[in-house]
Amino acid sequence: MRDPYTMTKADQILIVTVMILALVMIVPVVLWPAGAKTAVVKVRSDEVLRIDLNRDGEYTVDGTLGDVKIEVKDQAVRVEQENSPHHYCSMQGFVDSPNTPIVCLPNDTVITIEGEQDGEDVQIQ
Repeated sequence: MRDPYTMTKADQILIVTVMILALVMIVPVVLWPAGAKTAVVKVRSDEVLRIDLNRDGEYTVDGTLGDVKIEVKDQAVRVEQENSPHHYCSMQGFVDSPNTPIVCLPNDTVITIEGEQDGEDVQIQ
């Protein structure tokens, strides 16, 4: 009688094949990520500022609870200073991925990054 927990040759081939396919599918994501170009700042769902991430600088927008200071450095953006009870936006630090928005709920401020992939605009919000 065969032990039901023993792997057969077919099981091993299937596992190796799935692992190779997974690696092949993840390589383009790791080696060629979408190039982040622009940070979009919205206050109360209204776009108030577009920032070129290729230029370092500091910007200020008027949030619900006061000024929100934004810093761009090395193609990444962060909230440097804002008025909110716990300062979660400031603690988040620099973001350079379109997949990670900066959301400051007490100030009704959201910062998203727009990127390019294969010549088409990709916007994640």
